[in-house]
Amino acid sequence: MQQNLEKRIATLERARPPDDDLTIIRHIVTPGELDAAINRIRAADGQLWARLPCETDQTFIDRAAKAVKRNQWRAAILLTDDGAVSHAEH
Repeated sequence: MQQNLEKRIATLERARPPDDDLTIIRHIVTPGELDAAINRIRAADGQLWARLPCETDQTFIDRAAKAVKRNQWRAAILLTDDGAVSHAEH
C-alpha cells in the first residue's frame, strides 16, 4: 500500500504546475550596443508591448511579463523586438 501511495503522489507532483511563473526574455544584442534600450517586446502568439515614456528597461520587462499569456506550465518566452535586426551580406 505504501508503494502504491508513493506512485500516486509522484504522478500528482509531475502533473502539478510550478508554484512560480517562469519568464524567459530573449534580448539579442550586437557588439558595441550591449546597453541598447529595449523599446518593444513581443510574445510568440503576437502580443506586443511598447515601452512607455520614462519607463526603465526593467519596469518595461516586468510589465510585459505580468501581462503575457502563459502556457499550462505558467511559462512564457518574450522577445525584444526593436526592428533593428540587419542581415549580413555574403
